[in-house]
Amino acid sequence: MISKKWMTAALAMMLTIGVSACSSSGSGNAGGNSGGNERAGNEAAKPGPGASGTTITVLNEGAVAIGAGELSALLPEKKKALIADETQNPRITEGDFTYTPGQPAKPGVFPYFYQSIMSDILQAKHITVKTEDWGWGEPLIQKQTAGFLAKNMPDIIVGETQMPGFARQGLLEPFPEEMAKEIRENIAPAAWKPMEYDGKIYGFASQPGVNSLFWNKKLVREAGLDPDKAPASWEELAANAQKVTEAGGKKFYGGGVYAGPNAGGYLRYGTLLVINGGGFADEQGQPAFNSDSNVETVEFLKRLNADHPAGMMVNTNEGAYFDAFKKEQTAYIIDGPWRAIESAQLGIDYGMAPIPLSEGGKAGNITIGAAFHSVPKEAKNKEAAFEYIRAMYSKEIQTLIADTGVRSPVLKTVAESEAYQKAHPEMYQHYLAMAGNVQGLPTFAKESSKVWQIFGDAVTKSIMTNGDVKRILDEAQKQAEAITK
Repeated sequence: MISKKWMTAALAMMLTIGVSACSSSGSGNAGGNSGGNERAGNEAAKPGPGASGTTITVLNEGAVAIGAGELSALLPEKKKALIADETQNPRITEGDFTYTPGQPAKPGVFPYFYQSIMSDILQAKHITVKTEDWGWGEPLIQKQTAGFLAKNMPDIIVGETQMPGFARQGLLEPFPEEMAKEIRENIAPAAWKPMEYDGKIYGFASQPGVNSLFWNKKLVREAGLDPDKAPASWEELAANAQKVTEAGGKKFYGGGVYAGPNAGGYLRYGTLLVINGGGFADEQGQPAFNSDSNVETVEFLKRLNADHPAGMMVNTNEGAYFDAFKKEQTAYIIDGPWRAIESAQLGIDYGMAPIPLSEGGKAGNITIGAAFHSVPKEAKNKEAAFEYIRAMYSKEIQTLIADTGVRSPVLKTVAESEAYQKAHPEMYQHYLAMAGNVQGLPTFAKESSKVWQIFGDAVTKSIMTNGDVKRILDEAQKQAEAITK
């Protein structure tokens, strides 16, 4: 039995790193379908045993939210609001609410279509969905922490960086064995692997992101480089960035990756740590800052810093870093898949490719913008809640995600189809990056926020000073261990 005192301390760990601005609650998410349209399969519409006549409460996720309340009542109001919304670019019309699976869907109507499909699938199982809005980032974590302590939780909660910690603390219900087997066999690892703990799965994301390398072809061309050729290695990436900086004459720079001392930085340069065989923590939540692999990676970051405006790479305001790419002031950037559609909307001629590997490195990634859905131990309608999660990886929902083209689907039969590869070659590459060694950000054993800050500050110091990187990371490791052990 877990004491309330212990739980209070454990849950306090979750009030840690803020969710990155690129989380799934932000822009760069898309998609949609309405109740009367043709659907992409009906295998998910069979009534579930014991789940009939049930109302479940589900926390909102920004990428697919249409308001708080019962879905069937929210849908018509959302449709009216979208048509009336003059800020939509392009504007939404009545014709946009006709969607045929396999045909392009406009991103602006994605939340409407997504929730319409979910509502229909679950109503066929006699399950009614009521959504609640608990916000995102730290406000969401605070409300979830209070809910766990009070043993008063919705049937499904959602979150990003805090969710693996909840699983490790025993606060979430493991997925049924047959469901976990189905997911492992049919779903890209990025959708569930970060939520696997002690051999069980505790969460699922229907459209997670992982990092890719993007570049501005115009700036690369001005540096005399082949704009259609992605760097094949870290060495080539650094050399290309240097050439762009030299060609830019302080008007534009090579760029590389955001490395600020916050979640936005950890979610991006963390991928480089993983590729090079390093990372943030071990399986027991103890810091692993000063490994030889991490030292090499931070030295590489320090090299890339020379190809940025002074201070930009570690600026605590991550928005300034991404704005520089949008304004065509930097050529290379490591970011989530939404960078593709945002660049296209801005008229940037961009390239997209898997992140190059270090010498001896292996492909790996960090999930970014992944909204993991989980069933709390205290949920009142667990069986119906798992039916909701099953609907998230149904062929219908995953086809919708594919047809919208902002994220890649995670259902293998959809993502690996010849039609998808032909229609969305770049997002197919993103899908491939969601396999293999894909990790989420860890939760440290104690006082996670303090430990994260120690590492973030050490990386900033390493990048911005002439100090010895190994010595700086050794000191950070010592400070972190004094807290966690």
